[in-house]
Amino acid sequence: MRRMTLMLAMAAACAVLTAPASAQAASAADGEKIYNKRCKMCHALDRKKVGPALKDMNRDPEVLRTTITNGRRMMPAWGKKLSQDEIESLVLFIQKVQAEAGK
Repeated sequence: MRRMTLMLAMAAACAVLTAPASAQAASAADGEKIYNKRCKMCHALDRKKVGPALKDMNRDPEVLRTTITNGRRMMPAWGKKLSQDEIESLVLFIQKVQAEAGK
């Protein structure tokens, strides 16, 4: 019985430890959908449009969150239109684009 309990505890721990990676993958995918709907008109992936290219944006996730939430210069604030989860998904998507661009 103890062995079974130990095995179940280990399986639960493994499930918890692997959940964030799969959640991040889903969030980055969600971020891409939000980007295509709300951001693409001003931000290209690899070149400047009205705003900077995603690959050239600040890499600090806190700066990205703050900028998306509060806006900056010509960029409107999205904090009242997007949930915190949606903003986090955008941050993850931007980071994914930056990693793929080798920045």
